[in-house]
Amino acid sequence: MDKINAEVFLTVAETGSFRKAADRLGYTQAGISYIIGAMEESTGLSLFQRERNGVQLSAEGKEIYFHMEQLQRWERKFQQTIDELNGLERGTIRVQIFDSISIHWIPGILRKFREDFPKIKVELITEEDSVRAEQMVINGEVDCGFFLTKVQGKIDSFPLLEENLMAVLPPDHPLAKEEKFPLSELGKWPYIGMKYDSNTGICDIFRRKRVKPNRVFRMDNDYAAMAMIHNGLGFGIFPELLLQDAPYELCCLEFDQPQTRIISIGTANIETCSKACKKFIEYTREWVSGRKAPVL
Repeated sequence: MDKINAEVFLTVAETGSFRKAADRLGYTQAGISYIIGAMEESTGLSLFQRERNGVQLSAEGKEIYFHMEQLQRWERKFQQTIDELNGLERGTIRVQIFDSISIHWIPGILRKFREDFPKIKVELITEEDSVRAEQMVINGEVDCGFFLTKVQGKIDSFPLLEENLMAVLPPDHPLAKEEKFPLSELGKWPYIGMKYDSNTGICDIFRRKRVKPNRVFRMDNDYAAMAMIHNGLGFGIFPELLLQDAPYELCCLEFDQPQTRIISIGTANIETCSKACKKFIEYTREWVSGRKAPVL
């Protein structure tokens, strides 16, 4: 068991590459290769299939994948318990985030948190899909996470902010001079959607109005989508928070019937989560409550 490294195994499986796993974990590529080789020798199993473009789990690797996930969670929980027995002085918490708060919230929250707990390491994992984010919290992949819509699973969640969803147009769009974007116009103009619209509350705007979007592009990068909007290729719908300090000239309009969504933070069980996780949630709630509403 001393040669079993669940973190390395799972990272290689996720990235499909020794090099990418090394970059993420701070190893050399040779170091990752050595660790996987030692695990295979110790278990007597071929865990990965080496291919020209990377690696993928072998049949044996797939069989033990679930157990490796369980082992990693147990190791993390064990370390958290040790850290707590030594006082809230050190340790690690894993936090799921998404783009807009990683830009506008996380630096301020971490600055305050690290002033008081400089030895607690905070690992940030970006996930834009709210459904997947919930699974990460429930499964123990992260200690806590931020959510964009009403939490569906069994998670202790705490609302942080109700933010507007805005129609974003190129400056010369025919509706750019309107005070507000009419919901009746939703399906009439080319629409640039985002990959995770269905899980971030944005697709609900179309569903509630029973309108099929005239989607011309589906993007996975917010700022790339804004660039396309700026160049007149369509309109988009973005949260108010993300539009602060947008790097392009855009026309941002509220809808004639306000459209909003709730940002919240949550953990699987607030009573049993680590003290460090509980403190991070506490600091986040205090930091957000002390902010003014975002202004464009």
